[in-house]
Amino acid sequence: MNAPNLENVATFLKVIETGGFGAAARELGVTQSTVSRRVSELERHLGSKLLERTTRRVMLTEPGVRYSEAAQGFLLGLAEAGANLSDESLGAKGPLRISVPLGYGRKRVLPALVSFSECNPLVRFDIDLSDRYVDILKENYDFSVRLAEPQESGIAAKVIGWVQNYVCATPEFLRDNAVETPDDLKIDKCLVQRTYAPHSTWTITCDGVLKHLQLQPKMVLNGIYAIHEMTLAGMGVAILPDFLADGDFSAGRLAQVSESITVPPRPICLAWPRHKTNLPRVQALRVFLEERLGDSRPASAGALTNR
Repeated sequence: MNAPNLENVATFLKVIETGGFGAAARELGVTQSTVSRRVSELERHLGSKLLERTTRRVMLTEPGVRYSEAAQGFLLGLAEAGANLSDESLGAKGPLRISVPLGYGRKRVLPALVSFSECNPLVRFDIDLSDRYVDILKENYDFSVRLAEPQESGIAAKVIGWVQNYVCATPEFLRDNAVETPDDLKIDKCLVQRTYAPHSTWTITCDGVLKHLQLQPKMVLNGIYAIHEMTLAGMGVAILPDFLADGDFSAGRLAQVSESITVPPRPICLAWPRHKTNLPRVQALRVFLEERLGDSRPASAGALTNR
């Protein structure tokens, strides 16, 4: 199939953005009949209806939804590629919109970005530091650090290391609340994290056997730092990552509930829109964070592999 007329594609996207043919025509400085003709030509070229037109509104068809997402990513990448032609000799520069998880971001990523900024003073940052799910493409992010491998299409990703997690509590709590089997954790002992919903199902390994525990939590909190603090206060058992808990283990403030009860490690994953792979600022950040945050794979990492 021959490539579609880019003017027609851009006009189609402007109709979606403005919500109608008349509004699109005013913004583009053309007649409404021209806008209608361009969209019709694009539909004929693709052999598929993209828009449902009524007297009051314009709605995307299912093929229209899929095509608009692909077209937006393509035109954005094309615009950025052109802008970068004059910037290549200047190295990394411009805005970087980044998503990072709250706990790992504060402990590991933000200190690394201080050093990155010193080496790349022309880069500006817009950072979303939270545990919410971020759709990198739809929300127009340039880069993400995740503790999971992304499943979305159009995303490039690389696993650079691993976070070890521990099922742990204070020694005092464990003296009064013995945990001998996973069933001992099910009722009124655990502190769980809420993002969109409480993580009241824990996936653990007991003597090498994978188990899924349905919990009745003692406490539900919406941040890993709050869980860490409540665990240290003796409120219950939690799953805590190594970047928060290692110092507490060394100081004797925390202990694992049992050597036989463990949690699979989580991948540290760098992710970015595939069409932004060649942006100098994205390339520079990826290489820098891979060197700064990268770690060897633990023996217990299971089937997860680098991409």
